Amino acid sequence: MSDSASGGFDMVSVEEIQFACLSRGFAKTLIAPLDRVKYLLQCQGELQRLGRLDEPFRGALGCTKHVVSVEGWRSFLRGNLVQVGGILPSMLSQYFIAIPFQRTVFDVLPHSTAATYTIASFASGMAGALGGAIVSYPLDFARFRLAVDVRPWQGAAYEFRHSLDLFSHPAIVESPHSAYRGLGLFLAGSLLYRGVYLSTFQLIMPFLPSDSQCERSRAAMAVQVLSGFGLVSLATIWLYPIDTIRRRMMLAVTHEEGQYVSAVQCARVILQREGPAGFFRGAGFAVFRGGVTTMLAMVLGLNVS
Repeated sequence: MSDSASGGFDMVSVEEIQFACLSRGFAKTLIAPLDRVKYLLQCQGELQRLGRLDEPFRGALGCTKHVVSVEGWRSFLRGNLVQVGGILPSMLSQYFIAIPFQRTVFDVLPHSTAATYTIASFASGMAGALGGAIVSYPLDFARFRLAVDVRPWQGAAYEFRHSLDLFSHPAIVESPHSAYRGLGLFLAGSLLYRGVYLSTFQLIMPFLPSDSQCERSRAAMAVQVLSGFGLVSLATIWLYPIDTIRRRMMLAVTHEEGQYVSAVQCARVILQREGPAGFFRGAGFAVFRGGVTTMLAMVLGLNVS
């Protein structure tokens, strides 16, 4: 049994952690403007419902023009500070919470047969994801809420000045668990994303060029890269409605009259107000963002995740 299967991990040096934090911070800063546009496109219907936006954006270009004219270029990095600052705590939570959780659950459950091994792997993976989210999810919540906090017109004030202002909001102070709103959808979406990606990959793998062919031919390498990007794009669009519902529930947390009782209620409101297209706001831009991320990973060797 390998260490990775049982949830074990190799200890890393301080220098490796420092390099990982710096490289991820640089990569996330490069992608931050694309993330903000994606969030605003995805949640524009919710921003209108909550009175934070007067009219919808006319695509990604219209969203970009609005942000530049009303808030300025620097605002594209809004929320990035808490995102970069949260890299180290998130990494440490993976090493000292998520991986031990995963290893413990895997070791406790029976895994002598193929069926029990699959169940143990699934359960331990979910336990690890949940353990890591204890620290990382509130940070992601703060980053998202600051990024989606848009000024409706020039001179208007932000709802939150910074992350401390967000976490001091009465809705968060009185109900700290609100910072975990949508966590169940996040875990379910991550699991489904992995399942869609892996199952589709297994179907097309016999038709893809091998690694040895990619080493000899640039065309074969291009086919392999484009196929991987296509699989990521397919899984992203397929599960985009889940992410839309999660993000809109996170956005409504601080608005007492606009909060959702459940994900089902949120889905119903989106369907009634915007139709099926409401679940896919910004999906095309999310695919574009994925392509930029892939290029950064290939050209610069940066990890944005």
